[in-house]
Amino acid sequence: MSGLGTDGGGTAHNAAYNTVSGDAVIVGPVLMAQHIEGIPLPPSPPDVPPSQGPMPSRVFVNRKKELADLRDAALSLAAGPEPGVVLVVGVGGVGKTQLVAQAVRRELHQLFPDGQLHVDLADHRRDGVVDLTAVLGEFLRALKVHKDYVPAGVAERTALFRSVAATLRLLVKVDDVQHAPEARALVPPRGLLVATGRRVLPSLLMDGAALIDVAPLDETAGTELVRRWHADADEGTAADVVRLCAGHPLALRAALEWLAARPQLTLHDVVRDLTAGRYGTDDDGVREAMAVAMGTGGETEEGGVGEAVDAVLDSVVAGWRPHPPPLRPPGRPARHDGHGRSAGGRRCHPGRRGPR
Repeated sequence: MSGLGTDGGGTAHNAAYNTVSGDAVIVGPVLMAQHIEGIPLPPSPPDVPPSQGPMPSRVFVNRKKELADLRDAALSLAAGPEPGVVLVVGVGGVGKTQLVAQAVRRELHQLFPDGQLHVDLADHRRDGVVDLTAVLGEFLRALKVHKDYVPAGVAERTALFRSVAATLRLLVKVDDVQHAPEARALVPPRGLLVATGRRVLPSLLMDGAALIDVAPLDETAGTELVRRWHADADEGTAADVVRLCAGHPLALRAALEWLAARPQLTLHDVVRDLTAGRYGTDDDGVREAMAVAMGTGGETEEGGVGEAVDAVLDSVVAGWRPHPPPLRPPGRPARHDGHGRSAGGRRCHPGRRGPR
């Protein structure tokens, strides 16, 4: 680059100008002036690895098997030269994201010293389509790529993300994955992607992803959770609440938050309100789907804690999808999965359970 200075007369024959010659390439803004004595530049970003994602909760129970499975899968995949993927699957609100947060705090952070990236794809999904361009832009900026160097297209951003992350041991955590391409674009070249979703994605499993299935809490773990939130609860009443909420952590939280806002009531009032109208119905619609998915059934009357819990369970039913049936040779008897369906897709009606 060359330039010509003048005495500032401003006439055409002595105006300052700049030219670019040779193989020079200019990227970003260009400042043209007669005399440049100093340019204030923005400060550099903090030189620390990103540590994104939800914080682990102090109120966390059980999940020992799932934590061990997640740890073992991460250790196995991190030991290989290829990037790894772990798929954590369960109904909405069952605790998938918190499970991952707990695993990261306890052990996984040591395997990925160059940082952790996180995104909830629900925040970027419009009309069923995820804006991966925006997601990759967030990841690149978190990895200290200046916004002026972030390209516009998703393919270019994907390529740049893989280039920037090529030498980094990264953990990428992605919530609400619904389709395999959403996850593939975010896999770090030398790290691990942990994706949570409500259904199994067979194409990711065929790519070599490890599968962690997160079920609702059993009675023992659910009772412990209730008593963490409500220390005065006796074990039997707490167990009744767990059964009435199908062991679903978010439904349990809704019930206990309802009670916390009404200190004049007791956990027995919660059980009474949830019991009213939930059992003895012949409804075969949404509630039967819940019976298949969660092992319970019935309807709850309007108002009270039942309405709060129902709102949670109804949202679970709306988002629930059965796992795809496994392939089996002709003549082999069908096996039942954990959702009340046989491997061939035929529904097996479980008995409805009430409080003991």
